[in-house]
Amino acid sequence: METVKEPNTELAGEIRRKTLNLLINKEPEEISMREIARECGVSATTLYYYYTDREALFEEVKRDCLAAMDRYIAKKLRPVSDPARGVRKMLEAFRDWCLAYPRIALLVMDRFKANRDAGKEELKFYYRSTQLGKEILDRAVAAGLSKSTDTLLDTSLCIAAIWGAVQSVLLNRTIPEYWDKGKQFTDRMIDLCCGAVLTGGGKK
Repeated sequence: METVKEPNTELAGEIRRKTLNLLINKEPEEISMREIARECGVSATTLYYYYTDREALFEEVKRDCLAAMDRYIAKKLRPVSDPARGVRKMLEAFRDWCLAYPRIALLVMDRFKANRDAGKEELKFYYRSTQLGKEILDRAVAAGLSKSTDTLLDTSLCIAAIWGAVQSVLLNRTIPEYWDKGKQFTDRMIDLCCGAVLTGGGKK
């Protein structure tokens, strides 16, 4: 009777980590499965045993990055009890993660393909931080601290606005005076977002 080979989770994780290292230095379309196999020190056959193709591997790398971002944001929010303050802290945490891991942020937010064909349950994973922000904004509305009438839309717009500001800094697409002042530049965008959704502007 033929025995079925059990997947090595440690090897699968190592493949993803080394693939991410390649992606930090090269564009996704520039990287082949052959190059990934060589970088990981495994055969192409072994690589395809764990990941059916390059896009499937990249998708798992993306999920790892998103999970790391979610953990980072959740950790920053643990000591926050005031929902209005929580809205600001959530946006700051997202901004801080992007600035701390700029290449990974660009991969997740811009370079990797959008999950247009993902199912409803799968989409919940990709937007967990957005859902967390919505829950915080919901609490702010309940406490009379927010004027939002659509907390999911407003949370999504705020995150998109923050990312746009971060991207402008990372790619030097804003005025040169702010190329090296990412936190100062994005702090102002956070102020504008909080002013739009919070009754008191969400004081720092």
